Amino acid sequence: MKVLRKDVVSNAFWMMSEKLIAIFGLIFVTSYVAKYIGPANFGKISFAAAIFVIIQSISLFGSDSIIFKRISRNKESGVILMTSTKKTRAIFFCVLSIPVMFYLYLTSDFLTVLFGAATCLASYFTTLDVYSIYNNATLSSKINTVCNTVGLMVGLLVRFLVAKFDIGVEYLAIPIILTSAIPYWMKRVNFRVTWSHIEKSVIQKRKRKKYINYLVGAGLPLAISGVSITLYTRLSQLFLMKFGGDVELGIFSAASSLATAWTFVTLSVITSYYAKIYNCTDRKIALKMASKLNGLIAVVALLAVIGIYLFGKFVIFHLYGNAYEAAYNIMLILSVATFFAAMGPVAYRYIVYESGYKYLSYKMFITFLVNLPLAFFLTKKYGMYGAAYSTLLTELLSLTILNYFFKRGVILKMHILSTMPKTYM
Repeated sequence: MKVLRKDVVSNAFWMMSEKLIAIFGLIFVTSYVAKYIGPANFGKISFAAAIFVIIQSISLFGSDSIIFKRISRNKESGVILMTSTKKTRAIFFCVLSIPVMFYLYLTSDFLTVLFGAATCLASYFTTLDVYSIYNNATLSSKINTVCNTVGLMVGLLVRFLVAKFDIGVEYLAIPIILTSAIPYWMKRVNFRVTWSHIEKSVIQKRKRKKYINYLVGAGLPLAISGVSITLYTRLSQLFLMKFGGDVELGIFSAASSLATAWTFVTLSVITSYYAKIYNCTDRKIALKMASKLNGLIAVVALLAVIGIYLFGKFVIFHLYGNAYEAAYNIMLILSVATFFAAMGPVAYRYIVYESGYKYLSYKMFITFLVNLPLAFFLTKKYGMYGAAYSTLLTELLSLTILNYFFKRGVILKMHILSTMPKTYM
């Protein structure tokens, strides 16, 4: 079987097209806004985003991977599961968000509370956006691209106008909401045109409890895994806010954004390709497909790291300004961390293919426990550099040693196979 089939390539292309618009926003608009508001205020935006990404991860309850896998194998069953569990996501999100917003209100200034509220609402729409999962699983990412591009363009236009005409930092809360709300409603309308009979059917109402119970049972291990991933990838930012302040967090966030900007390419390919792997019943063939994919992702990631090393300083200086000069060295460290992180989803999804949900929950929880002291002590002692190195060490351990205990080292076998020429023949 070819590494990339025509339908997989087409779907990946549409996913990458969507993310390319986001990169345009990152480079030409977000950097302009960051320069306009300065590292301190940019750090406040990043802090609010970090908190609600964690809440969003908890609310998803591991359902993304389960729904994706189910739709890939049985479309109608997957759709019923998807629509039956949307309300559960909303309840989880609201229950968790209220105390966080109350905490921000008591402990933060007006600007942080405002951006926190805007990010909360944007994260709410993202949490409910089960339609993106359906489109990706059915290799219909073109729909996501069109909807998300409209939202991104509107949001980026508003951000640019706020910065260009010096309207006021607080109005940057508007595009934060629009960028998530517009695509959600567009995808929802499109989905209901095709599947309205499922969402309104008596069958769904009768089986709703059954599907929710299934999600809780199968999703709990993945929920633990997802929350652990989110926590360990955000811990360095939270500790940096505590020990370094909002200025250092703003610089670190700019470096992190640039260091990870290219991952839309690898994630698009992985997501599209795994729609085919999940349909493969022969484990040997599936492992070979995953090994080929891992090798491809490694090559793309290596080229990205080289590009950041060569052109990163130029990008930061000309787009972010002198106030973000320290971001270059941080970006180099984070780019190596992202090299390892880019291959992580290949192994993660293969373990999902093997139904290793419990293993993922244990593995990612251990990763979190490893990262907690690393991030705390390194960030406290070395500031931004410590936060960056804790991320690098954690990503390396997560990709390798902590994966290799699954099913007698099948992930290690995948990594070895991905280096062998015969794998690609």
